[in-house]
Amino acid sequence: MTPRRAAGAAAFAGAAATAVASYFDENTRRAVTIGTMGPVCRLFVRGMNHLHVHDMHYLERSLERPSGIGLLTVSNHIATIDDPHLIAAVVPPRLLLRGSTEMRWGVCAADVCFKEGSFLAKCADAAKVLPVRRGAGVFQEELDVIITKLRQGDWVHYFPEGKIRQDRHVHPFRRGVGRIIAAIDDTDHLQVLPFYHIGLDNVQPTTPESTSILSKPNLGIHVHVIFGAPVDLSHWLAMRNHPPFDKQPMLLYEIIAHILEEEVRGLRAELQRRICDQGDSIVYVREREATVSSEYSRANLASQALEFCGVSTSCESYPTP
Repeated sequence: MTPRRAAGAAAFAGAAATAVASYFDENTRRAVTIGTMGPVCRLFVRGMNHLHVHDMHYLERSLERPSGIGLLTVSNHIATIDDPHLIAAVVPPRLLLRGSTEMRWGVCAADVCFKEGSFLAKCADAAKVLPVRRGAGVFQEELDVIITKLRQGDWVHYFPEGKIRQDRHVHPFRRGVGRIIAAIDDTDHLQVLPFYHIGLDNVQPTTPESTSILSKPNLGIHVHVIFGAPVDLSHWLAMRNHPPFDKQPMLLYEIIAHILEEEVRGLRAELQRRICDQGDSIVYVREREATVSSEYSRANLASQALEFCGVSTSCESYPTP
């Protein structure tokens, strides 16, 4: 099968499943769509490329969490096929067969996946994808829907970088992820699981001539995913109603986003070490300590809040531009 046919097959499977499922109720529609499209996406990543999953036990444990405990996974965003293709490839197959209840809720920009009247919007809804409005701030209604899903004990996957980046850097995590986590009242009712991945940026590179999920993919690429342990944010969440966060919640959102960003950056370093030890041929681009002035500004903002709480901090890794 040619690369273009492989991409087309996945898209056709999703479209056909959505068309058939449109005659059923919401749960059946999602079960049919995910149960049909999921295995095709999984086959594309695992069968036509080479998938290497590191520390999978962290995800497996989180998927076995008690009922009523929400799961928020966060990762870097490097290709249009990060979700659903990669997610479908790493989860146990049984989840694809229980898609309406156990599979993740994805998140996609409203101006990309939810254009009014588009067939893509119907596909996204049937595949358990939620909209988010870029630039609408942390208090938009769309984030409230995500928070509700987590409070119900569902799994949501979120890309805190906010857009696709194919330069092998971990870019600043936006504060929206901090607001989502801080909105969960009981910290014991949410797990936050980070992971980092590479390879799909080579499978589906984004260029001015290639921006669609239907663009001709490259096959035979080594795709690596590494999961981290759940991030314990209870210390910071316990301070939600104390100064300075009671008056300036944005500071807390920034700190949470920054912590998760560093967790993913740490996974990147660990994955690089493991691949280099194995002598893999993947070429890495060394990450700059600071790429844009906004990184320095957000680090200073988080640092000010940390210092207010009596925690020694340093912004040496974010030098003044």
